[in-house]
Amino acid sequence: MKKALTIVSVALVALILSSCVESSKKYQTLKAEKEALEVAKTNMENDFNATLGILNEVENNLQAIRDAEGILMVKQEGSDRDQIMSELLQLKEVMATNHARLDSLNDVLAKANKNNTYLRSQIKKLQAQIAEKEEMITNLQAQIVEKDSQIAGLNTQVENLNNDLSNANTQIETLNNEKIAQTNEMNTVYYIGATKKELKEKGIMLNAKSVLKNDVPTECFTKSDKRDLATITFVAKKVVVLTSHPNDSYELVPGTNEEGKKIVTLEITSPEAFWSVSRYLVAQTK
Repeated sequence: MKKALTIVSVALVALILSSCVESSKKYQTLKAEKEALEVAKTNMENDFNATLGILNEVENNLQAIRDAEGILMVKQEGSDRDQIMSELLQLKEVMATNHARLDSLNDVLAKANKNNTYLRSQIKKLQAQIAEKEEMITNLQAQIVEKDSQIAGLNTQVENLNNDLSNANTQIETLNNEKIAQTNEMNTVYYIGATKKELKEKGIMLNAKSVLKNDVPTECFTKSDKRDLATITFVAKKVVVLTSHPNDSYELVPGTNEEGKKIVTLEITSPEAFWSVSRYLVAQTK
C-alpha cells in the first residue's frame, strides 16, 4: 500500500511539472520556432520542386529546338521562306519565355538569400544555351533576309535581261521587217499592156521612141513580185514590148483563150535577166 502511494505521488509530481513546462513562455517560443521551421521547410521543398519543374521545362524546350535545328537548316536550302520565318519567330518567342522564367528564378533565389549552388549553376548553364540558340535564330533570320536581298537582286537582273531581250527582239523584228520590205521592194515590178492610144493617154508613151522618160505613173500599172511572175497574158492579136528587156529572157506565145479570143502570152524564161534593165514592162497591144 505504501509503495502504491509512492508511485501515485511521483506521477502527480511529473504531471504537475509537465503542465508547468508546457505552460512556460520558453516552451511556447520553442514550439512556435519548430512549427515555423517545418513551414519554412515545406515552402523550401515546394520552391525547390517548382524550380526543378521550371528548369526541366526550359531544358525540354531547348531539346525541342535542338531537334528542330536540323529541319530548319535543311528547309533553309530551298523550302518555303514564309514558313521558315514563322517557325523562327515562334522559336524566338519560346526563347524569350525561357529567358524570363530563368530571370525570375534568379530573382527568387536572390531574395531568399539562400546559397543554392546547384540551382544557380543550372540556371547559368541554361541561360548560356538560350543565348546560343537566340544567336542561332538571329543568324538564320539574317541569312534569310540576305537571301531575300540576293533573290531581289537576281529578279532585278532577270527583269533587266528580259527587257534587254525584249528590246533586242523588237530591234530584230524591226530589222527583219525592214529587210523584208526592202527585199519585197527590190522584187517589185510593174507591167501594163495597152494600145498605143491608151498608153499616150496615160502619159506612159510620149512618142514612138520615148517610153517612161518622165515620172512613172505607177497607179496605171499592175504591181507584181518578179519571183512569182512567170507569165503575163494579153488579150490581143499581137504584142510589142516597148521597154528594154534582153531578147533571150522572154518569149511571146500566141494562142486563144477559153472564150475564143486571140491572146499573146509573155513567158519570162529568165526573171533576173528580164528585169535587170528595168522594173517596168510596157507592152503595146494591137
